[in-house]
Amino acid sequence: MKNDIIYYISIALIHIFNILPRKLAIMLGGFIGEVLYLSLFKDRDIAQSQMEFALGLKGDNLKAHVRACFEMMAKNLVDVVRMKNWSKEYLGSIVEVEGLENFDSAYNQGKGVIALTGHIGNFELIAAWFSYYKGYRCSVIGRKVYDERLDGMLVAQRKHFNIQNISTDSSVKTIIKALHDGRALGVLLDQDSHKVSGYFVDFFGKKALTAAGPMYIARKSGTPVVPMAIYRKPDDSYFMKILPALELEWTDDKEQDIINALIKCNKALEELIKHDPIQWVWIHKRWRTRPPEEEEMSA
Repeated sequence: MKNDIIYYISIALIHIFNILPRKLAIMLGGFIGEVLYLSLFKDRDIAQSQMEFALGLKGDNLKAHVRACFEMMAKNLVDVVRMKNWSKEYLGSIVEVEGLENFDSAYNQGKGVIALTGHIGNFELIAAWFSYYKGYRCSVIGRKVYDERLDGMLVAQRKHFNIQNISTDSSVKTIIKALHDGRALGVLLDQDSHKVSGYFVDFFGKKALTAAGPMYIARKSGTPVVPMAIYRKPDDSYFMKILPALELEWTDDKEQDIINALIKCNKALEELIKHDPIQWVWIHKRWRTRPPEEEEMSA
């Protein structure tokens, strides 16, 4: 029943967001974000605690950043549910890109590209821009939404933009084939999950469990890893920042190779988050899982 209620409320909001002009829809999204900031005490405390630790913010400055984070998440969600109605020309007109040559240099090698990003800004827009507007062959690895009906809507939207959706429970062969076909593969590597294997590596100076699968694939396939993120601008257009491909070294020591690669991945994500901190999803417990040695010390 709870899922049904959430689903029907979501459908109603999606309908409202789509019938309103974009400017008004985004304003409504910002208002909803404000309401969520005031009402979701637990999520607000998580965001505040993590932002204070990672960025060193204090007092009113910290509260202002957390508040803006909630508003930004809601505004981005508005655009996510409206994107399917955007023309190719409109999509291209609202996205400014810096560093496209970094992506092109990797893509043109013909080994595919692991497009490394996180839950920063309207991350769904990255693959849509590359695939629908620019014509690159793109895939994304996406975790299923808890409600199958909402998940189906998200997958259908990705297909609308000619994006291959690869579920997190798909076989490694499916992922490797996409890269062998020269596709760009969108990977989100900024969340703590017990469902995937990983290593504890520094993230903002504190050990964080980081999924290792994408780097094992990069090592096996020789695929370049290119970090990137997209940010909402004050006028509600977007700015995409693409960093140079990571300089990864593959030796006979597989485990250390993966750890070293993940360290570089997290450093790149830190840089992208710091570019505009309010755009990251700080309500996720990024440092929830602790290394065994820390748990032993606290026992």
